[in-house]
Amino acid sequence: MSEEKFRQMIEYIDSKIRRLEEEIRLLKGLKEIMEHKIEGLSAEPSKERIQAVLSEIKWRGYPSGEGEWCFADELPENFIWELRKKGIMDLEGYRYVYKRLSGGKEIVSRRTLRGL
Repeated sequence: MSEEKFRQMIEYIDSKIRRLEEEIRLLKGLKEIMEHKIEGLSAEPSKERIQAVLSEIKWRGYPSGEGEWCFADELPENFIWELRKKGIMDLEGYRYVYKRLSGGKEIVSRRTLRGL
């Protein structure tokens, strides 16, 4: 093989190395973003923050007038995880119940503890 062919091969290998280094740089950036996202998800909100969020949610009333409900994805993930685990939670004068509907939708219902 001639010297020119070797030089072309070296240039080709160099270009591949540069592309791979760029891809590695992008993947490291993506990994960093995902790790940051995980930190945000695992950071447990305070009890006060959860109560504030629960009071801000647009709860939908049941036709019977007894209690309210909302979609589970409208609530903090940690609260839903805990509620799934326990099934029922009493908090700030309400009883919260996790339910999975037949279509797969997840909801949380709440009723005042006075009415139970």
